[in-house]
Amino acid sequence: MVRLRRRGGRLPGKSRLTDHEQHIWRSFRAEIQGDKGENAVADVLNRSGLPVIHDVILPAQNDRTTQIDHLFLSATGIHVVETKRYGGELTGHPEDERWRQRFAGEDADAPPRLIYSPLIQNAGHCRAVYALVRLVDPAIQVFNHVVMAGSAILSPALASRTLSLSALETLLGSLGRNDPQGPLAEAWRRIELARHARKSRDIQPVISSSR
Repeated sequence: MVRLRRRGGRLPGKSRLTDHEQHIWRSFRAEIQGDKGENAVADVLNRSGLPVIHDVILPAQNDRTTQIDHLFLSATGIHVVETKRYGGELTGHPEDERWRQRFAGEDADAPPRLIYSPLIQNAGHCRAVYALVRLVDPAIQVFNHVVMAGSAILSPALASRTLSLSALETLLGSLGRNDPQGPLAEAWRRIELARHARKSRDIQPVISSSR
């Protein structure tokens, strides 16, 4: 009888991932979690009865584009929604460029993970939206909403500037259902036109030729 020895105390069938493989896995997992968060927020917005657009790509500065998770329209203005699905504990100040993330069980001396502020990220989205609506009326308001759809525990400062799913529902319920008219309706129409124009440019026609 031959006995197999296990090296390094690893469990059978498990192997250590390389740094590159870990990076790929983390990116894949983050994408899945992000999709779950966006779907949850989309469901809440769709039930609101307000005009909503999901997954919007608009022109930005320097011939670039910016991708926005959700937009919705109310009588008070245009609302820009960024969805995040994080775990662990998030700390920082709303004006910080980076937030700090820690998970339970981590070494207290281990450096925290740094996450680019969703508030700052969505502020860029808001600028792209306002660049369009100000052409109709500079007085139109554009609101920055960051929805935390995951299990993360936020420090009081960050929690005060973000929304949970239930807080988003409360906000939507407080906005009323009056159909926006005049400049606000025209600004929304411009956003839809810009979105469709961008999609049309992104679709390249396939031309086949026979000899």
